[in-house]
Amino acid sequence: MLRSAVRLDARFEVSDFELKRGGVSYTIDSARHFRKLYPDDQLYWIIGGDQLPKLHLWKEISELAALVEFIFLERPGYPVRAEPAVPGLRLHRCDGHLLAISSTELRERIRQGLSLEYFMPHKAIVYIEEHSLYRDSR
Repeated sequence: MLRSAVRLDARFEVSDFELKRGGVSYTIDSARHFRKLYPDDQLYWIIGGDQLPKLHLWKEISELAALVEFIFLERPGYPVRAEPAVPGLRLHRCDGHLLAISSTELRERIRQGLSLEYFMPHKAIVYIEEHSLYRDSR
């Protein structure tokens, strides 16, 4: 689905590293992997603003903050009050249109046969429809 969504945009690359690795995935493990793969590139990790208050609890956050810069998108209902106290944290705010909808709500829209237009890239919607994803098994 993600590959379908970004297929026509050369700025994006999709990795299945965590899927192939299997088991529990921690962000620090993925960041180490991509740092080895792209030693000279700047790495960014995109998170929802609702994760900021919990960021100091992430596994090996100090090393992670040294490996990547974080970009956060505010989420409706989770106003950002203060930056987390993480040494070396490089944090960037991404402003844009805030949609008050979660992935759970999107899956429910699919189950109810409601439109996903304007909530996600059209190619992802086509992929979901072609593969009958998130539908009731009945």
